[in-house]
Amino acid sequence: MNRTNHIAKPMGKTRLWTRIGVLTAIAFVLMYLEVHIPPFPPYLQYNTGDVPALLGGFAMGPAAGFAIVTGRNILFLLSGKDEAGIIGTAASYVASFPLVVVAAWVYSKMHSLRGAVIGMAAGLVATVVAASLGNYFVFFPAYGIRDPAVRQSLIWSVVVPFNTVKVLLSGTITFLLYKRARAWLH
Repeated sequence: MNRTNHIAKPMGKTRLWTRIGVLTAIAFVLMYLEVHIPPFPPYLQYNTGDVPALLGGFAMGPAAGFAIVTGRNILFLLSGKDEAGIIGTAASYVASFPLVVVAAWVYSKMHSLRGAVIGMAAGLVATVVAASLGNYFVFFPAYGIRDPAVRQSLIWSVVVPFNTVKVLLSGTITFLLYKRARAWLH
């Protein structure tokens, strides 16, 4: 992820959409490989489905990353495999798209390792804010958690730490894979 080695080739629409489709399919499959991360509650599962979206977003721009996250979540919802149903899929989407879009947008302005790190840090902040607001106002009430004090406590004790760990893991994996995948992605 450095400026001197980044040579953008013009990409035709067919090639672009093919790459987005392949990365969406990979992200969808990776959503099935969920892992529980102690000490978080068992209903919070980590999967590496954000990694293909981050790779695509860094290589092809924030719109491509957005398309990958959107496509993978639609496929996951339609597959019927999300145990939490539409609420779980929506929560996953709310936590994923800010990360991918913000990180890719920053990287599109600063094509360097520094830009990628700043993008991931900004994506982390956007994810934590979006996940916190989404859970407080929509997802917790949908699960019957109506007490504002309980919701606020869950935000600070569960939502913020889990999403921080999730972004750090996905970001690290993305950094490890990007250079190897860059030739195919561009």
